[in-house]
Amino acid sequence: MLAYALALGGSLAVVALVFWSASMGAARRTQQLRVDGVARLAARLIQQAGTSGVSVVVTSDSLVGRQLEPGLRRILAAAPGYVLVADSSRVLYTSALVRALTPRDGAGITSAVYRLTPDLPAAEVRLDSVRLLLVANFEAGAPGTRGLRVIAGESTASLAVIRNQMFRPVGLALPVIFGISLLIAWIVAGRAVEPVDRLILELEAIRDGRSLHRRLPVESETAELDRLAETINAMIARLESSFAALRRFTADASHELKTPLTVLRADIERAMQSSKMSYDQLPALEEALAETARMANLVDSLLTLARADEGRFDVHKEAVELEPMMREVFETSTILGEEAGVTVQLSVADPVTVHGDPVRLRQLFLNLATNALKYTARGGTVTLALERRGEHVAFSVHDTGQGIAAADLPFIFDRFWRADRVRSRTPERGGFGLGLAIAQWIAHAHGGSISVASRLGRGSTFTVLLPVGPDAVATESG
Repeated sequence: MLAYALALGGSLAVVALVFWSASMGAARRTQQLRVDGVARLAARLIQQAGTSGVSVVVTSDSLVGRQLEPGLRRILAAAPGYVLVADSSRVLYTSALVRALTPRDGAGITSAVYRLTPDLPAAEVRLDSVRLLLVANFEAGAPGTRGLRVIAGESTASLAVIRNQMFRPVGLALPVIFGISLLIAWIVAGRAVEPVDRLILELEAIRDGRSLHRRLPVESETAELDRLAETINAMIARLESSFAALRRFTADASHELKTPLTVLRADIERAMQSSKMSYDQLPALEEALAETARMANLVDSLLTLARADEGRFDVHKEAVELEPMMREVFETSTILGEEAGVTVQLSVADPVTVHGDPVRLRQLFLNLATNALKYTARGGTVTLALERRGEHVAFSVHDTGQGIAAADLPFIFDRFWRADRVRSRTPERGGFGLGLAIAQWIAHAHGGSISVASRLGRGSTFTVLLPVGPDAVATESG
């Protein structure tokens, strides 16, 4: 819009400049024709004087020198403007305006008279007091007047007046026209892009994978936008079907794998308890049992996320006091921290109540706490905190571990994503990259959010914000 407005303003400026130049050129030509007419008139008077009984047009005086006959001077005095008559050596006649000039300006106009030639009969002369347009006529050729030249002049101040009279309205009109055009362009452009803005808002609302059931409206005033919306809707439909198929596959595969893994785990445990088992077989069975447990946890996590994506996972909400839950998580984390050589601290635990699922909230807190313990080296510290922040409660976990690179932060809540894939596969840090994804889903399911702040080599801080339960808000208000 601004580009079009600037283009319009530039076009108006060019048109105004052309109009101004053409007008000034016309004014200059008009003035030159007017001055040339005065010069022709004076030349005709001199010609007629030489043929109408005035026998001597140019007289000579020993004191004054050569000059026009007095009667002819009186006739030429009626001519308007600056008028001079000269021969090849001196000026024979000057009008009253010429005589009124200063000696310096008089010398300047006299020298200009002899610079005019038949090939260059007009010129502008800048004097100290005035700027003149001089036009010479070389046709005063009556008997006894051969070689005379008649020069007429007029001040160019009238051109300056015309220039100012034109510049002021144009200079005032251009900003007004530009402002009006900018306003009109704003309105027109706003109306033109309004359907596009609506499409953008709709697309922003359905860019989440869980909102692919929504479609863009196809009722705009522009056929091109309708075709665009239909194309995008077709693409969203294909994406929805692909996502749905993937979710069904994940859910079905997880469900089908859960039973055989349970049976396999039970068989391994029964084999380990058998009296016929040799001690050489025990390490292999223990490793198989551990891997089976890991696979069972993976399947359970996949099933949880698949059901959550399909909206089939019910969250049973009730009033939950978080302080006792927080202390249970702290005790569990302390036991796990002793085995890992990590100190666990509880900095603050405000008594607060939220409306949520106690099982899922405990899973959320434990996921974050165990994740911090997993990536904190021996001798490090993990600090838990639960504090009230207005109408929200903040649960935070800070560790002194290895931290997360800034380039990895946008991806840490993605499924199966790990910042350090090599070390994530070690036995003490075994994981599938689903814990934070589940934590994010639980936070969102409770109307909250989860964020992370981390610097590589300086540890990380995960913070969960949950809305305070209505009972707690009412109690505080009372």
